[in-house]
Parts: sequence; structure tokens; C-alpha cells
Amino acid sequence: STQSTGTSQSTSPFIIYKMKLFLLAVLFGASFAHTWMSCPWSFDVDPGRPADTTGPCETENVWHGVKYPNEYKAGDRMKVGWTSNNHAGGWVRIALAPYGQHKTHKAFDDNVMKISCYGHDQRPGGTVYGDCKHPCNARPGCEYQAYEEDNARFDTTVKIPHNLADGDYVLQIKSAMSSHPHFYYSCAKISVTGGNPSLTCPQDKLIVAPKCLKGTAVELKEYTKNSKPGKFCYNKDGPGYIDADMYRVPKNVQCDPRITCAVSIDGKGCKNQDRMKDITNDWKPEQVCGEVKPAPAPTCEDGVKNQGEERIDCGGPCAACPVTMPPTTPADRVYSKFDFQKIAYPSEGYLNGNAIVHVRHKVNGWNLTLFFDRKVEISQYWGGKLLSVNEFKTVYVFKNNSWNGRLGPGSKVTVGFEGKFDLGAVDSPNLMGKDFVQS
Repeated sequence: STQSTGTSQSTSPFIIYKMKLFLLAVLFGASFAHTWMSCPWSFDVDPGRPADTTGPCETENVWHGVKYPNEYKAGDRMKVGWTSNNHAGGWVRIALAPYGQHKTHKAFDDNVMKISCYGHDQRPGGTVYGDCKHPCNARPGCEYQAYEEDNARFDTTVKIPHNLADGDYVLQIKSAMSSHPHFYYSCAKISVTGGNPSLTCPQDKLIVAPKCLKGTAVELKEYTKNSKPGKFCYNKDGPGYIDADMYRVPKNVQCDPRITCAVSIDGKGCKNQDRMKDITNDWKPEQVCGEVKPAPAPTCEDGVKNQGEERIDCGGPCAACPVTMPPTTPADRVYSKFDFQKIAYPSEGYLNGNAIVHVRHKVNGWNLTLFFDRKVEISQYWGGKLLSVNEFKTVYVFKNNSWNGRLGPGSKVTVGFEGKFDLGAVDSPNLMGKDFVQS
């Protein structure tokens, strides 16, 4: 036998982890072609871990045996995040099943909580052909998604249902990001207390998915295939809506889903990203938070689509959306045709538009109105003067210049503009209403 020299010859898990990362970087150019749940802490918190494409979960606590508590009360909000690993586009399905029943896909298929966007780097040039440089502008610890449309930063939050019995549950994410043709699975064990299992709620008929930057391989219908909403109660006394109180601070807000720069194709650049250097433990990635104040509670007058509304501040819990967008068009309108052409770059938030009006009657001065479905910051325009813009920057009214105010039948007038829009949505703003009237 070999005698001990008094010095341990075993290799620490930390050194093994670093060796694994180095080998993977050599083999794959440091680009990890997979993802896993990093908030709450998953079954396997090893940053050099492989992904799981078999599901429904990865092996629980592989080799290192590290376990972190994920303890919640019914009604808490919980941050759910995943590492970008240099990829962008697609969706994430989030489901919850009792621990012990989590070893079948059906357990999660029958208990879906929501579908969210996988995420992408919304900064100009940040996402190219489904790839970005980790952390891809992912949201850091101590911050959280407070509004439904802010859904492109590799995280979301969910509400712990009120009708769960005390015990352990498994939260699952399922995603096929970027150009990957198959799903990746990851799970976390959570403990829940304070629920009311005697409370029953009906199962929703549909799973609603947000508009996201699409992955290039797996369509949204594959995420919803065989998926059913769980019979979860998000109010203390009834069904409720999972994101009605999304503005509340999640219990695990300190968790940082970005994990480490070791999985980035641009390690040096990654370290210069917001607070990446402050993650001191890659196996338990989090930030030290001061007081994290909740976002303002949503209202029907805040100019944000943030509480299950059909459009901004209308529909859902707010008053019904108008069928005809103001201003209404006179029956004897002065134009015969109104075309709107646009060129948009969603990844850069850039929009170029042209409104082309074919005049039917003689006009001595005119006003042209454009009504967008969300905020547009118009910076330059031509063919007219800006007369007014509403406080939400969704309705713009232009008037004629001195040289194009008098128009005869058959004339044509063009008003063009350049603008920017929020990068959280994949689609560019749509024109919901338009008008051209004599002033």
C-alpha cells in the first residue's frame, strides 16, 4: 500500500470544475450549446455541467453533492432565470410538479405555469443570427422582471400558487433556444409552505405565450404541444392571474442567472458587464443587494402593458379597448388610399416609416395621424411638421409644410420618419390607427 505523506493528493471539486471548463472551451470555442436553470438553484449547480436533452430533469446533484435550499411560501414571487450560454431566441416553458412525480414528462406537461421568452441581447448589434456574447445583457442579481413586456433578459418571475399542500415540488424549464433542434431540460427542487390545498381552481383552456425573438429551429407550437395549464390558484380565494402582481419583489431577487464569464465566448468583455465581477461563487451565483424596492403597482393609466391587458391600458382588467382608434375618420374622407410602409430592425430597436396618402378631394391644409400599438420615439421626420404627440408617444399628428398644404384631386403626399422603440419585444411597432383630414 502507499503511505500517506501528510499532504492530500485528492483534487478539489473547484480544480476539477476549472479543468472541465478549460477542456470545454478548447473543444467548443468556449461556446456552450445548451442552457439550464440557474435561478432558483437547480438540481445540478456545477457551472461546468453538461446539459440535459432527455428530460424531464437532469440528474439530481451530480457528483459534487451540493444542495442549496429553495424555500418559499404560497403567494411568494420567485425569480426564474437561466444562463444564456451565448445563444438567443426562442421560448421557455415553466412547469411545476410534486416532488416524487417529477420523473415523467407528463407530470410537467399537465402542470404548466407559463411560457416566457428565452431572451436575446437587445442592444444594437448584440444578437446576430441567434447568437450573442454571454451574458447577452441578461438581468443581474438584485433586479427582476417587473413588467410583462420586459421579457428578453433571460429571466422571469412566477407566483407560488395558493392551493399547494405543504411539501416539496419540482420546477422545470424546457427550452430550445437559437438554432437548436431539440429541447433542453432543467429542474429545481423547492419547498412550499402556507398553502391551502382545499382551494380548487379550474384549468385554463389556453397557454398564452408572449411575442419573442424566435428560435430558428423549434416553433412555438412545439412548446405548447401536449401542454396543459395547471389547476393553480394565484389568488387566495380563486384562480387569479400568475403575473397580476409581477411588480412585487421576488424572494430570491439576489440570485444572478448569469453564473460566470467562464461560459462566455468573450470572457474579457464579459467581465466588464454590469456587476459580473461581483459574482464571487459560480456555484451559488448571487449579488449582495441593498433595499430592493418594488416597481409601482400597475394601473390602467400608466402607459405600460403590464397586467394582462389586451393593449396598453385597455382590455383585461382595464376598460375595453375601443374598436376604432381615435380620431375617427369622417365618412366623406378626403383620401382614397392610405399606405404605410416600414423597415424595422427589432434587434436594434430601429424603425423607418413612410405614410403615403392618395388625395381624393381638393385640400387646403391637412393633418395626418399615426397611432402605434406601443411607444415609438420619433427623432427625425420629413414631408410635414410635427403638430402633437401624446404622453405615451403612441399617437403622432403631423401637419403640412407651407409648400405641400394645397393639394388637388389625385395628388399624393408622403410623410416619413425615423424612430426607436423598446428592445424588449421581437416585433416592431404596428400601426393600429391612421387618419388624414383637412385642417
